[in-house]
Amino acid sequence: MKKHFLIALCLLGTAGLWGQSNCRLQDQVPLQLMSRELKRNFRILKKQKPPIYYLAYTYKQQKEQALSVAYDGVASRQEQTGAALEVQARAGSPRLDNTHALRGEGERWRLPIAAAPEASAQEPQAFTAALWRLTQTAAEQAQQDWGRVAANVRSMAQGKDLSDDFVFPPQSLYCREEPIQEIDLKEIEPLLLNASKLASGKGYVLSSSFSFSAQQGHRYFVDSRGTRLKTPYAYLRLMYEVAGRGQDGLEISRSKIYDVSSVAQLPTPRQLQADVERSLQELQQLSVAEEGEADSAPTLLKNYAAAVFVHEVMGHRLEATRFKSADDGQTLAGKVGQQVIPPLITITADPTMKTWNGVPLRGHYEYDDEGVQARPVVLIENGVLKNFLMQSSPVRGFAHSNGHGRKELGHRAEARMSVIRAQAARTVPYAELEKMLLTEIKRQGKPYGYIVEDLGGGYTLTGTFLPQSFKLETKLVYKVYPDGRKEAVRGLDVVGTPLASFNKILAAADDEEVFNGSCGALSGWVPQSNMAPSFLFESLEMQKSEKSNYKPPVLPAPAAKEETK
Repeated sequence: MKKHFLIALCLLGTAGLWGQSNCRLQDQVPLQLMSRELKRNFRILKKQKPPIYYLAYTYKQQKEQALSVAYDGVASRQEQTGAALEVQARAGSPRLDNTHALRGEGERWRLPIAAAPEASAQEPQAFTAALWRLTQTAAEQAQQDWGRVAANVRSMAQGKDLSDDFVFPPQSLYCREEPIQEIDLKEIEPLLLNASKLASGKGYVLSSSFSFSAQQGHRYFVDSRGTRLKTPYAYLRLMYEVAGRGQDGLEISRSKIYDVSSVAQLPTPRQLQADVERSLQELQQLSVAEEGEADSAPTLLKNYAAAVFVHEVMGHRLEATRFKSADDGQTLAGKVGQQVIPPLITITADPTMKTWNGVPLRGHYEYDDEGVQARPVVLIENGVLKNFLMQSSPVRGFAHSNGHGRKELGHRAEARMSVIRAQAARTVPYAELEKMLLTEIKRQGKPYGYIVEDLGGGYTLTGTFLPQSFKLETKLVYKVYPDGRKEAVRGLDVVGTPLASFNKILAAADDEEVFNGSCGALSGWVPQSNMAPSFLFESLEMQKSEKSNYKPPVLPAPAAKEETK
C-alpha cells in the first residue's frame, strides 16, 4: 500500500441526510478567531503581486493515546493532547497558480504548519499571532512557487490537460461535535497482554507486537470564500502481528487490524484470542511451507485480498489529480464512457457510509480537507468508466470537486480514495467459486491454481518513467490442485498490469469484506476503507518475493527453550 457552520444560518448550511449539526458556529472560539484573522490578512494579501487569491486555515485539536505490548510486557504507554494550525495560500489566479503541476520538476506538496496555542476568547493574542506568522510564511512560499510555475510554463511544452488549477469550492456552513471518549489504557492493557501470551513459547515466532492507538478530536476549517466548518473525528485501532523467518531468509508474518470508532467496538477477549490463535496456526504452517515458483495460473482472490487488489490496482488510477502531471501514465484518462473492466463489476466511492454490516468504515468523513461536502460517486458502472475522484482542481471534462480532496495536515490536498466498494452484478456462494476455480484449472490444463487469502503491502506504478504495473505481497497463499488439495506456499508476490489483470475476472462470490487502513501518497497518510467480494481470475502472475540476507537466530527465545530442546 502506498508504501488517508452555523446551523442557524440554514439558508447556506446543508447537514445532509447522514449527519446533523448539533452546535452553533458563533459559539466556536477557534472559528471566530480564525475568521477574524483570515479576513484581516486576506484583505491585504489579495492586493499583492502576485495576489493571494484564496486563503484557508485549518486548526486541529487532538488527543492521542497509545499502548504497546511486546514479549508479554508493556513496552510503552503514551497519552498527550495538542493542537496544530495549517495555512493554505494560493497565489496567482484560478487559471494558473502556485500549485500548477511542473513539467520536469518535483512537486512541493508541503504546507506550513505549527503547534498551536489555546484558542482563548479571553486571551486570543497567542493564537492570532501564531496565525499571523504562519500566514506570512504561507503567502511568501506561495508567491515564490508561483514564480517558479510562471517560468516553467513559459519554457516547457504544454501538457494535454489545460484545465484551470483551481475551482472555488462552494460555501459550506456546518458545525458538529462529539465528546472525546474517555479511554483508560489500563483497562485495555489486560486485553493485549493476555492475547500476547499466546505467542510466547512458540519457536517459529521470532517477534510479536500487540498495540492500541486512538486519535480523537475536532477539525476547524475556514476559507476566504466564507466556509466555516467544525467536524469531529475518532480513529481507534487495535492491531497485532506475529512474525518469523525461514531458513532461506524469507520473512513471514500474520497480522490483524481492528479499526473502530469507539471502545465498545473493539474485539472481545474471546474474539481476539481466537484470531491470534488462528494467526499463529497460519504462521506455523508458513514456517514449514515450500517456497513458491514464478508462474501464471488461475487464481481466486478472497474478499479481503480482493479489496486490497481493487485499492492498489484500480483505485489509484481513478484519482484525477494525477492527470495534471505529464509524468503520470494516465491509464484511464480519455476513457470515460468506455468499458475498461468486465461488465460484471461496478466500483463506487461513498465517504458518507459510516458502517457496513456493522463494521466501522475508517474512510468515512463529512467534509473533505478542502471544505467540500462528501458525496457518493459512481466511478465505474458495469465495467464502463463514468467518473473520477475529484478535488477542487478540475481536469478535462470534470469541472468541480466531488468531495475527495484529502490530505494529511501539512500537505496539499489531492484527489484520494475514501470508501471504495467493488460490487458484482452476479454472484455465487464462495464454495461454488472454489469449484469454479478447480474447473478453470482443469480447462487450462494447469497442474495447480492459487487461492490468495491475504495481501499485504505493495505498490502500483503510475508514472511514465516505469511500466504501468503493480506488485502486491502475498501474506497467505495456497496452491490448489485439480483434485481440491491445498498446500500453503510462501515467498510469492502478485504482479501484473492493471487493465490486463482486472479484465481477467471471471466470477465473484457473495461474500463482501472490508479492508480498513491508511494510504500514503503525495498528500500524506489518509484513512481509507475498501470493500470487495472474492474474485476468480482466469490467471494472475506470481513472482518470487524479496528475501532478507539473514537466517533465523541460532539462540531460541527464552520462553521457547523447552520446546526446542
